Amino acid sequence: MKNFKIKIIVLISLIFLTACSTMQTTIKYEKKENVVWKQIEDPTIVLELEAGDIIVKEKTLNPIGMFGHAAIMKNDMIIVDYPKFGNKSYTIDVEYWLEKGRDILVLRYKDMNDEFKKRLIKNMEKYFGKDYKISFDKLNTDGFYCSQYIWYVYYVTAQEMGFELDLDSDGGNFVFPYDLINSPYLEIIN
Repeated sequence: MKNFKIKIIVLISLIFLTACSTMQTTIKYEKKENVVWKQIEDPTIVLELEAGDIIVKEKTLNPIGMFGHAAIMKNDMIIVDYPKFGNKSYTIDVEYWLEKGRDILVLRYKDMNDEFKKRLIKNMEKYFGKDYKISFDKLNTDGFYCSQYIWYVYYVTAQEMGFELDLDSDGGNFVFPYDLINSPYLEIIN
């Protein structure tokens, strides 16, 4: 039991020490400056959302939200989310998923077409239902965390269509929600 506790403490320490999205690694893309976050107020009418849109929630001071959070739209109303440790992915209506007082950015893939969207939705379904899991390998599909799931379904969809697509703007071992914001393949639509 003592060894298990030590392993957990070491794992958590590694996550906090290596996973800080404000730490610079090799910069692959130009950072997007002066982004405008969409404020969430009741009642919520966000935007005209589409399948494949990515919603990034701003960072919070609590440990669960310190890196931000991201989820992907399955259609114009339903979000696919990998929420936190101990949970599997789930789907939810976007208006229930949004939090009052926590601003968002909506990102859209610039080169989306009908074929890519169809395959992306199919891959979202294929990799849906796995446990929340943090891995040092973005290609590990044993489980996912929020932004890794999004990165992976886009990555594998592009592979199927014969091209490379890496939405991770800093190319590190982890892909964090804020790494998606700076991707040159995504545009902010809010």
